[in-house]
Amino acid sequence: MKKISFILFLFIGVSSVAQGGFKFKKKIFGYTIDQILVMTNAADSSLYIDDLITKLFTPDSSLTDFEIAMGYYGYVLQPDYNPDKYIGLELQVMKLNDDKDWKMAKKAADSLVTQYPTCLMGHVELAHTYNSLQDTGKAATHRLIYERLGDVIFQTGDGKSMETAYIITGLKDIEVLTQLQRMQIKKRKTKRKKDNYYEIVTVFKNFKEFDVYFDTSLIEEFRR
Repeated sequence: MKKISFILFLFIGVSSVAQGGFKFKKKIFGYTIDQILVMTNAADSSLYIDDLITKLFTPDSSLTDFEIAMGYYGYVLQPDYNPDKYIGLELQVMKLNDDKDWKMAKKAADSLVTQYPTCLMGHVELAHTYNSLQDTGKAATHRLIYERLGDVIFQTGDGKSMETAYIITGLKDIEVLTQLQRMQIKKRKTKRKKDNYYEIVTVFKNFKEFDVYFDTSLIEEFRR
């Protein structure tokens, strides 16, 4: 009975949201952003966003790529999400790490990932901070978090064209994703095609220079 009720809720919810609709029309792991909104906001759903974020911070083998994807993309649908909101805090954490002020960096990075749990750069910096503080256990946890988030994003396309661009929710994700693939960024440019936005990044890898495409439409959609 509970499962039937949820399916009915999902159908009604998607229909309701679709009346306003989102500009972003691509499917993510087989679902539209409208469907992801309903699934991750239903408290009786196994994909409820609060539960997914809790699981993300303990990324053991039971956590599936699909759950990570719904957490990463579902988070942008939360009322207080703003892709530009924590850029200043991201930069602060990076500077504190650069200055080797590990204790303050940890405090700032903890604040960052608490408020913005799907922030790839936040987890990268926190892993670096914990390594510097010789807490290798926590460093490994945050490294696993950003690596698994990266793996999921890489499954949204192949990055070779606008049609198959990687779908991201934060501009600083680009820096992390290119690092994960051992690419050196040479230059970047922004392009718009109808209602879609892209960051085209020229990178250098294995003695070759080529372009990698990132779909930044969700960032533009939810800017406030």
